[in-house]
Amino acid sequence: MNKLTMELIQINKNTESQIEQFAIELLERQGYQYVHAPDIAPDTDTPERNRFEDVLLLERLQSAVGRITQNKAKTIDTKDDPGLNSNQICTLEKLRNTHLPKLMSGEVRVKLGQQEAGI
Repeated sequence: MNKLTMELIQINKNTESQIEQFAIELLERQGYQYVHAPDIAPDTDTPERNRFEDVLLLERLQSAVGRITQNKAKTIDTKDDPGLNSNQICTLEKLRNTHLPKLMSGEVRVKLGQQEAGI
């Protein structure tokens, strides 16, 4: 078994907090940036959402898609490495296709407790 499989098996014995930390670390290894929710809450100096219920950070999403699109266009225009950003594009597409419909339908909900929000 590889390390990831072993870690997944171990999840069954972990708390929700440990599982969340595991997921964050996996995403960070893939180049994603983690931002603690209270740091971008509506009532902070650097809000990135209007309400706590806002799950998608649209400005960040639009910016990321713009960067990927620009980089992909540069690759196509210059005939450099055609695989540039293809991994990132596939990852974003998978996340979008898997999670966005569930969030929008209400199948998946994000609950934010008062303690977690720093209230």
